[in-house]
Amino acid sequence: MNMDVKEEFKIRGIRRSDMKDIISCYYERYDEVKTNPDMGVGLYKKKPTMEHERKWFNEMMKGVGKGSRIFSVAEVNGRVVGTCDISPKYPNAESSHVGQLGISVRRGYRSMGIGTALIRHSIQRARKRYKIMALGVWSLNPRAFKLYKRMGFKTYGRLPEGVVRKGKKQTIIMMYRRL
Repeated sequence: MNMDVKEEFKIRGIRRSDMKDIISCYYERYDEVKTNPDMGVGLYKKKPTMEHERKWFNEMMKGVGKGSRIFSVAEVNGRVVGTCDISPKYPNAESSHVGQLGISVRRGYRSMGIGTALIRHSIQRARKRYKIMALGVWSLNPRAFKLYKRMGFKTYGRLPEGVVRKGKKQTIIMMYRRL
């Protein structure tokens, strides 16, 4: 990305043709955490295989097709640079009205308003499916915490030592928002 020029982005629903870009975005997190171990995104201990990611993508697309999952992307110049996923937090009938939000923006595209736009777009779409959205944010990710607060999320709890990365324990702050 050219840092001198603010690139235009658009927010839209996912397409099957986004698979390679979305998997690439996810794999980049593994490289980023090497230089920024406090990055507030949970990862598997070992980078998943491409086969695993393709299966995940296909299952996610099935959920989108059924209407149980909402997946939005941010696109710059035809390339996916951010994602926002809302899936059932507890898929059973009594709490299926609660959606779990996950969001990621590629390095080099942060601080452009993409996260805010992704969440706004996703909240609008989620209103048809969910009554409450929930998320967890790492205590060492104050930028994300401020974004979620600005978007109307409220803290409802903390999970001390909810994440351990390279022996370092981090608290997960649990937040929710009524739709």
